[in-house]
Amino acid sequence: MSVRPLAESDLSQVTDLYWRYMRQKDGAAPPTLLTTFKELYFSNPFVDHSAPPLVYEGKDGKIVGFLGILIRKMSLNGQTLRVALGGNLVVHPDARSQLAAPRLLGTYMSGKHDMWMTDSANDLSRKLIERLGFRVIPAMNIHWVRPLRPAHYAVHALSRATESSAMAALKLASKPFCALADGLAAKVSFSPFYQPKPKLHGADLDAETLFQCLTESRKEYAVGPEYDAVWLRWLLHFMESRPARGKLRKIVVRDSKNQIVGWYIYFVKKGAIGEVVQVGGQRKATGDILDHLFYDAWEQGVIGLHGVVQSRQMPDFSDNGCLFTCRGGWTMAYSKNTELISRLERGDVFFSRLDGEWCLDPGA
Repeated sequence: MSVRPLAESDLSQVTDLYWRYMRQKDGAAPPTLLTTFKELYFSNPFVDHSAPPLVYEGKDGKIVGFLGILIRKMSLNGQTLRVALGGNLVVHPDARSQLAAPRLLGTYMSGKHDMWMTDSANDLSRKLIERLGFRVIPAMNIHWVRPLRPAHYAVHALSRATESSAMAALKLASKPFCALADGLAAKVSFSPFYQPKPKLHGADLDAETLFQCLTESRKEYAVGPEYDAVWLRWLLHFMESRPARGKLRKIVVRDSKNQIVGWYIYFVKKGAIGEVVQVGGQRKATGDILDHLFYDAWEQGVIGLHGVVQSRQMPDFSDNGCLFTCRGGWTMAYSKNTELISRLERGDVFFSRLDGEWCLDPGA
């Protein structure tokens, strides 16, 4: 039994392992998942062969564990850092009483990096990596919720909490009533769910414009990713080709003088929750940017939005009717650089779902 780097010839076993024990699906993994893993770990623009993904072989030579590793560059006060992102940790149930997970994680931690990080740890993996010195970063774990169609949102939340045939029937039967209630809520000016026409106007956001926006906004923080236009083009294409979360929508917003004041990226799923990847722009315009996002998502048929907010933006999100919670996936980090960890904990970091492995979910 041993840990070794992932080879392309391992992908069939790894995707089957992921499909059955992480996604909880029956049968063999679909061919598209194998293609996705190959692109993610072997052909993305910044594959780092010095820090490969890892597999754990059982006594019979079969792969019974996997840990995906990707390297991103970040910086602290202008100094470039190597950050090892760990994700997609999965171990066959028969190997969980062995040392597969600890050995995969131990090998991951033995690399020469400035920081080890994840932004999608579940409760089980959180407990595992806390033993290795990782800590939950509270300022990077503030999730926000904004219902757009409150009646539909409430029924959706109830159906998620109580899965049954009776609940499914109630959800179906309540649709006409929910549509009526939500229509009124969006039109009445004193309603917290009122949807007025936004002040700003939007257009499609391309990778080059996003790169410029991110480069400028990043300057306000001591810690943040080092962006590259090539990486962004690849990343946006990767996200657009994964249908599980919905259709990726990217919007840049401008004021009456046609000046860029912000942008947002989110997944559209009509009749369901839209997952927000990133909201950015001028701090003084945050409220108007959110108004545009909420109106756009409402027009797209989304019933509510979920996202992760930077702690500095919480007052603006609160003023725009957002509710806050802490829930998984957890953003956790480990570094011997105490200043770096301190900056993260104080919220002096520009980091969103676009910057970790959350946006790289295979999504099968």
